[in-house]
Amino acid sequence: MIIGALLLLVFNSCAENKNIITSGNSTQPGTESTFDIVTWNIEQFPKNNLTVSYLAKLIDSMNVDIIAMQEIWGDGASGSFENLKIKLDGWDGYRKSSGLAYLYKTELTINSLTEINELNEIIRKPYLLSLTWGGQNIYVINNHFKAFSGAENEAERKIASEKIENYINEYLEDLNVIVLGDLNDELNDEESVNVFQNFIIDSTNYKFVDMDIAYSSSSNWSYPSWPSHLDHILITNELFDEFENEVSLVQTIRLEEYFDNGWIDYEKYISDHRPVGLSLKLNP
Repeated sequence: MIIGALLLLVFNSCAENKNIITSGNSTQPGTESTFDIVTWNIEQFPKNNLTVSYLAKLIDSMNVDIIAMQEIWGDGASGSFENLKIKLDGWDGYRKSSGLAYLYKTELTINSLTEINELNEIIRKPYLLSLTWGGQNIYVINNHFKAFSGAENEAERKIASEKIENYINEYLEDLNVIVLGDLNDELNDEESVNVFQNFIIDSTNYKFVDMDIAYSSSSNWSYPSWPSHLDHILITNELFDEFENEVSLVQTIRLEEYFDNGWIDYEKYISDHRPVGLSLKLNP
């Protein structure tokens, strides 16, 4: 699964010994046979002087390979991100001034990390990670779309979706591609106003693996404060069969359930977004 049983950690004035409950799935250890990736907006990182310490303990207990992060910006972000890496044994990562960042297990084969300059008209240039896992090349595109409601902002998100689709079709066709991030809009909007409609109607080539979450109970959504589900994971058809494997899954990770005061503590120390994770059982 995305998260195994968390270590029995005790945070000062924070968590008692308990396991994370995630999206209605029982909490079980992950396996070596699944590729596990998480998208996580760490709001205004670091938003508290204890954020780095708490994050390090949570991440160290997460049985995942890659964490694609957003909002790793601001005056203190650079030093705090480096401090976070120092606290994490067996992890490395990079951040950009756009606030996009990756953390990944050092055992992974990372081929490249580049901003997609061809999409420089998007408010934040997507951050592309290329890696090899289990003999397969995988391309991850980390994004943070324009926020806020209103026709102008929605139009920017729609344009961003279309530009990313065009980029994949031109440069990453027939490859294993995962598009994720805080996309700041909902999958279950009406067709006429859905900024992701270009991907949704092209179901032969693209799939939002978290679509069922968007249509499920609001208790599973990634942005409880609204509430809404804004953090998404999209895959190309080269990964459809892998997602259909019995052990593959997608889930919102309800980390606030680890804290004594639940969402109040989580939002104070970590973020106003929950992480969303994907486990893929890759075919040989």
